[in-house]
Amino acid sequence: MRGYFRRKAVQRVNPDKIFERAKRCVCKSCGGALEAKIIIYNKYGGSGLELYCPVCGKIEYGTEPDIYRLAKEFVYNVEFDYFPEMEPNEDNLKLNIAKMCEILSWHFRKLGLLDSGGVHTDKLPDFTNIEKE
Repeated sequence: MRGYFRRKAVQRVNPDKIFERAKRCVCKSCGGALEAKIIIYNKYGGSGLELYCPVCGKIEYGTEPDIYRLAKEFVYNVEFDYFPEMEPNEDNLKLNIAKMCEILSWHFRKLGLLDSGGVHTDKLPDFTNIEKE
């Protein structure tokens, strides 16, 4: 089993998929647009193409915009707090929205509504009643 994970970690992601995901997805924390950037991991070498959020300043895999809007709406309406030990501030809010994005993405994948091509909007109900930023 150990070799399986090692092979998965070494595999490179297709650059076309990174650029496609950068056009389609948003940051899980702030909802901002993502950029495809070459990231240098250390001074001795090792770099790769990654999705980067310029607003948060971090490497981010991102989430679908519909999922982000649903997660944000859920966190505000239900007062979802996955991190109760943290002080309630902007960082806590961003972390809660990101956690809810992960939960919703998992559910959408299990229901067959989400795959590597994005959310299947033909199978979804109308989300126009959710406020856009």
